[in-house]
Amino acid sequence: MIRKKYSGASFKLRVVSSGMRSALASTILLGLAACSGASIKQLNGELPKDLPQDMQKRFEIKDTVMAEPSPVPSAVPKDPFAKSDQRKTPTKKSLKKNHKKSKAAEAIAVSEAVTPGPEHPPGSSGKSRDIPIPAPSSAASGTPTLKSATVYPSRRPPKETMYLGETLTFDINYFGVAAGEVTLKVMPYVFINDRKVYHIQGNAVSSKVFSLFYRLNDSLETFIDYDGLFSHRFHILLDETKQQRDSLELYDSEKLQAFYWNRWDRKDKPHVEIKDFFPMPQFPQDSLSALYYLRTLPLKDGETYVFPVASEGKSWDAVVKVVRHEMMETPLGKVRTIVLKPEAKYQGILQKKGDSFVWLTDDDRRYPVHLEAKVRIGTVVADLKKIEPGEPPR
Repeated sequence: MIRKKYSGASFKLRVVSSGMRSALASTILLGLAACSGASIKQLNGELPKDLPQDMQKRFEIKDTVMAEPSPVPSAVPKDPFAKSDQRKTPTKKSLKKNHKKSKAAEAIAVSEAVTPGPEHPPGSSGKSRDIPIPAPSSAASGTPTLKSATVYPSRRPPKETMYLGETLTFDINYFGVAAGEVTLKVMPYVFINDRKVYHIQGNAVSSKVFSLFYRLNDSLETFIDYDGLFSHRFHILLDETKQQRDSLELYDSEKLQAFYWNRWDRKDKPHVEIKDFFPMPQFPQDSLSALYYLRTLPLKDGETYVFPVASEGKSWDAVVKVVRHEMMETPLGKVRTIVLKPEAKYQGILQKKGDSFVWLTDDDRRYPVHLEAKVRIGTVVADLKKIEPGEPPR
């Protein structure tokens, strides 16, 4: 985030624009303000040309799945000397020989799995780092290590919460003044790495009055695994009065690394570009998918839910507590809601960024109907004003 002193109304407008971006990216839920920041384009799925070919293929967005999907990755390949059609009773000598071959193959595979892509070309501001990314401790994380085959989680909720075509429109207010509008929409399914994913797009636009002082027209999208409910990729475009930013993140849960590509132009500042790999936890959420993942959780009274989030080269745990139930007026009428308090825990320490609260409908859909996030001055409030429920699954 840019740490700069602003006076009076100018400072407040900057705070509100940051809050609007937070609401759009659902970091409002985590009490974190998104940073703002090369030339703005449409959300078109562009990947950097110098990205390693295996990552180009893995994160390409497709409308249909391949006829022959790629096999489940395994750190221990089959013995190349074994023959499936000629089975012989193994001797003691052959067993010992094959055991040595398997051990050698396993060591090679694990070494390849933790090696990130090639160095970035000259001209990029981000320093290329050939970082070996260690596998997490299975005892600490409960997830498989790189020495085992990647096992994707199955987290399907009992009932679908995200209907295709679902569109949620929010009014954003600051000190009772209309600051802008945020829209979130569930697009048709697509495929990434031969896995079915949800495609969700969002847009935040400043109001006419607010735009007289500070204009913003920001867009973002996330791609969430249909079965595992974790993020594959995240893209945000910020187009504002004093800055423009194009930021792409790719999350590789097999190699436990994230690729971060950030292009940022600010008024009276030099152009900044970062291209780099960073370690990350397995099956993380991004700053938008976190909201949709929350809607799939049981959310029982008094319970606290913890899940990993990766964003902008950093990782932390979202800690979400179920605080209470409350009746609230919504576009659906007066309904019972679940009140949640999200916080962020970074390196085991809760971050105090100002209290935030989220109200979800206490029904099968879990619509977010009201959100509040304290910022440096005051509180940014988001109220759901319109719901297009979308088409239920068939």
